[in-house]
Amino acid sequence: MESTEKTLVLKVGRFREVDAWVKLFSARKGVFTAFAFGGSVSRRRFLGCLDPFNVVTFKVKSQGATGYTYLLEGTLVASHPSLRSDPERLGMAVNCLKFLEAAHLGPSGAEAAYDLLVATLGALDAAQTPNRMLPLFYRARTAFDQGFRPDLDRCSRCGADLDAAGHASLLVEQGHLFCPDCAPYARGHQVGLGLDALAVCRVVRDARPTDWAELSLSPRARLECGRALDIFVEYHLGLTWDHGSFRRI
Repeated sequence: MESTEKTLVLKVGRFREVDAWVKLFSARKGVFTAFAFGGSVSRRRFLGCLDPFNVVTFKVKSQGATGYTYLLEGTLVASHPSLRSDPERLGMAVNCLKFLEAAHLGPSGAEAAYDLLVATLGALDAAQTPNRMLPLFYRARTAFDQGFRPDLDRCSRCGADLDAAGHASLLVEQGHLFCPDCAPYARGHQVGLGLDALAVCRVVRDARPTDWAELSLSPRARLECGRALDIFVEYHLGLTWDHGSFRRI
């Protein structure tokens, strides 16, 4: 069966002198691996396509009997050149890809996850000076989009406006925020968020990656957001960064 898939190239490797295997992420199929016979030398069928971070429309053939998937030809849509030329951007982009591979389990929800990752890489590529917390913002937005979406505006216990309260406590296990008056009644691990940190979390929850990339954070907001979002993602998605990769906990 043949189909056309708009994909993001995650990894490329060789298994014979001129043949390649390609790990891809598509909005329809999720993460999958396909073979590109002659992919290392073909200038007509795969010109400029077989590099990580490329967005490519591939013509794909799947063989039900063997379970193998083959790439017949590809058309390059976007290449994100700044990600390869700037080591700092490259590191952030690789972090996002590794998180996607660890967090994404299959076709369910693949379309939204694909759109978010491609938009994040595009923002990272285009920003003049990308915010170094962008990979963390990407991970947090992934958690929000998977249903772990806290109310960042009102206290979950009494309904008080958190901006008027001037401070909030994130209850990590429950995914709720309490105002200072209600925080003493909370159970479990809490992380404090000031007004600036709350505003940043709302941008991550509601805005596009292009907006995250240009965010300017105060040192305090950076510290509070970094701690809160990292712990929140680790607890609710069960993933932690360990020795260069994400592992389940």
